[in-house]
Amino acid sequence: DRLMKYPNVLVNFRVPVPLKYEFEDACKRLHMPMTAQVNLLMREFVHRQKRAQQNPDSINEPISFYNGMDDAL
Repeated sequence: DRLMKYPNVLVNFRVPVPLKYEFEDACKRLHMPMTAQVNLLMREFVHRQKRAQQNPDSINEPISFYNGMDDAL
């Protein structure tokens, strides 16, 4: 399943400039492409949403790294 090759799509979105530079630097330090990290974050978010749908009694909290962050930066 996961090893299958899926077509890629280009996604554009706006990010505050300082955040983009910090993200770029962090990825460089980890020797990880930014695209790979964004894909990882998206997969984690989707996985958590699916789990929350399967167990509606659970508390649907944001991904831990997102807690306390302000979208309006």
